[in-house]
Amino acid sequence: MRLKMAKEKKATVRDIAKKAGVSVATVSYVLNDKEGTKISDATRKKVLQVANILNYQIPEKYKNNDTTKSSYTIGIIYSILTGIEVRPCTSGNSLLHPVMAGTPSRNAQIMQLINLLAERFERMKFNCVLLPLEPDIDRYEPVQGLDGIIAIDLHERDFKIMSGSYFIPIMCLDMMINDFLFYQIHTDFEQIADKAAEMFKEDYYLLTDSCFNEGYSTYISSVFGKDRVLFFDKLTKKELSSLKSKKLLVYGDYLGMIISRFTTDENVVVISGTDGNMPGMEGLRIIHNDLEKKANLAMNIMMNALEKKFDVKHEYKVL
Repeated sequence: MRLKMAKEKKATVRDIAKKAGVSVATVSYVLNDKEGTKISDATRKKVLQVANILNYQIPEKYKNNDTTKSSYTIGIIYSILTGIEVRPCTSGNSLLHPVMAGTPSRNAQIMQLINLLAERFERMKFNCVLLPLEPDIDRYEPVQGLDGIIAIDLHERDFKIMSGSYFIPIMCLDMMINDFLFYQIHTDFEQIADKAAEMFKEDYYLLTDSCFNEGYSTYISSVFGKDRVLFFDKLTKKELSSLKSKKLLVYGDYLGMIISRFTTDENVVVISGTDGNMPGMEGLRIIHNDLEKKANLAMNIMMNALEKKFDVKHEYKVL
């Protein structure tokens, strides 16, 4: 599936100024690399990022290109706790190390997404580099030679520090970042809420793992209602035992398997990335969360972004 290509249109300095929210003079100063001007580093980076996305020529020293490469190189960045050993990205090998304590389904889903992305980019003869990121960074040293980045569930502050170091296409998976520069793909929880309402026919709670990205957590809570969202990793033993009396929409296969031990099958619907075919889930009702569709969409958007051949759309929802 390739996205619809837009007609080529050469960007102007005014286009860049409008998108970046600065004056034409500021854009001119930045693109001409004029010294002695009182332009903040944040504004300079914003102008350069916008210019690069709009396919406008930027100064060579700001480009992250290696002209000797025969293939694109994509970095996949995700949060990982300090002290966790990371195995290298190797085609066909599962990456099963934990990325956050107490979040089994979130960990498994991120690892599944990474493997799906790595497989697809390998088929396109792209290089794929795993770049785990420790949360709450104060500075970030950019990795040279990357042509594009896919970030998965990062703290907004960490993402801003990281993304400000690059002038290449950056995509956010399962993240909400209020900036048109970045392509965003996430699960369509509005559709899930509609399906769950039809299946339960009464009030229910969403049970989910916590995530790093604050905007994504806020989005999920806004769909279901803050008082109707329960975070598994924050539940006490007493609260966990009380779940047997509740109708539960459970986000993730592993979490569904765990919760099935505390309640009855008729009280549970699982949002499943594997279509509910894992052991222990045979009697549970399923809403399919298509991770392959998410990976395919990410691959196609990234390919078109690298070729600079389609209009920027802020947000894509997948189910």
